[in-house]
Amino acid sequence: MQPLLSIVVLVYNTARFLPECFDSLLSQSLKDIEIIAVDDASTDESWAICRAYEARYPNFRCVTKTHEGGAIAGNFGVSLAHGRYVALVDSDDRVTANGYQALIEEALRCNADIVVGRAARLTDGVISTTAFLHEPFVWSQRRQLGNVAEFPALIDDGFYWNKVFRLDFLRAHGLGMEPGLLYADRPFVHRAYYLSRCTAIIPELVYLWRSRPPGAEASITQRLRDADNFADRIRSVTLEWQQFEGMPEAQDYRRAIALTNLHRALHAASGIVGAPRMRAAFVEGIQSLLALYGDLDLRPLGARRWLYLELIRRGEIEGLCFLLGIGADRGWLTEIDDACYWQQPFLDNREVPIPREAMRLHFPLPGFFRIASATLVGSRLQIELHLHDIIVRDCAVDFELHALEGDTVLRLQPLGHPEPYRHLYGLDLSTATLAPGAIYSLILRYRCDAGEGRYRIGPTLFPEGWARQPAQTGPEATLLYLPQAGGMAVQATAPDAPVPAHDLQD
Repeated sequence: MQPLLSIVVLVYNTARFLPECFDSLLSQSLKDIEIIAVDDASTDESWAICRAYEARYPNFRCVTKTHEGGAIAGNFGVSLAHGRYVALVDSDDRVTANGYQALIEEALRCNADIVVGRAARLTDGVISTTAFLHEPFVWSQRRQLGNVAEFPALIDDGFYWNKVFRLDFLRAHGLGMEPGLLYADRPFVHRAYYLSRCTAIIPELVYLWRSRPPGAEASITQRLRDADNFADRIRSVTLEWQQFEGMPEAQDYRRAIALTNLHRALHAASGIVGAPRMRAAFVEGIQSLLALYGDLDLRPLGARRWLYLELIRRGEIEGLCFLLGIGADRGWLTEIDDACYWQQPFLDNREVPIPREAMRLHFPLPGFFRIASATLVGSRLQIELHLHDIIVRDCAVDFELHALEGDTVLRLQPLGHPEPYRHLYGLDLSTATLAPGAIYSLILRYRCDAGEGRYRIGPTLFPEGWARQPAQTGPEATLLYLPQAGGMAVQATAPDAPVPAHDLQD
């Protein structure tokens, strides 16, 4: 009889974490599952552990193969699947107890091709979302999409492991991961999104992505500043661009993916300062992408990244390393012709003629604004934002509380502009509808001609020392740092519930 779900586990030298992964799958509330562990020629005890589980559980089977990489192992596992839906799991991670139940129930309800759930990092037993950038905004609300144009932010989630895919959908379109790539998930997932005629998103936490502790072999995503790793990332990004070639109707989607890939690639920039081999790989890779993408509007990346890209385009790598050495928290502003610009040596530099527009700040950019204070006095939540008045004039800037699970969004109201560059926002929590015990992340949101975006107020945006202060408690809620919320959060009061402790392990 066909199971509802086949779970393909990609196994390679993860014996230390493997039992925890397998146990999380076997203890799922969804019981109509098969588990297929694909061992990619591990050299530790992984294969022996797989065989031991196979001997104990009738719905568990394992295969081993020559070492060819995770992409081929994943494709092979999917080819062996019998389920109506299939999921892919990395063998050092965990799935929450009700994760697949929630995903499959939604899949069956709307006959979805793909269902996406919320994920979090797992670091030394602590659940956190501080390492995620834009993905939590994808997962924040329940949605059902007929095509990717209905929710462009979907592309920010390019992971394969927090999802279920309808098996017939994958096979009908020949979808799978590119053999030989380490970063094979994003081209696969983004193409699947584009071809899907029903993609559902649920806000429930389904997947825990492990950050390996010191002493353990780093995962692929923890080797961002390794030259070979970065070169593979560039191959993956290039493949994504090429796979939508000759498809006029997909060009907006293609360009949006290109912007997110440039944004992600630039995360590795700080690793080039003291590593010549990484520097060479980084510069060559980014220059190849800029040539590939042609006339791509870079404004949504912000002034800092746009200038980095212009310096790389011109081969001004010493200048790039100088700016990287300044750090993201050292942002100087100057006003020219009633606009704000990043003031640094390349602004109006005659020897390095970079367009001034590449240094213009159209919207709040980390390093150029700060949260001066965050207070909860009684029922009143108040945020003080320090940001240049010209940016606030030309860009709508708001603060919101987003429920960690569910659709609730509570907007803080502007409370005035008492001094230049000082802006106050507040919310009376006694008039807000807070679900007992619910967690709400604090979000800065902006909208302007260059685009729109959101920041969670995470550790890099806190007022200095704020997270180490005692939690602030009022009659309706507590204001504090919560890793699972990604930073500054409000937790609604629940009867007899203890106040969560600060935990800064992330």
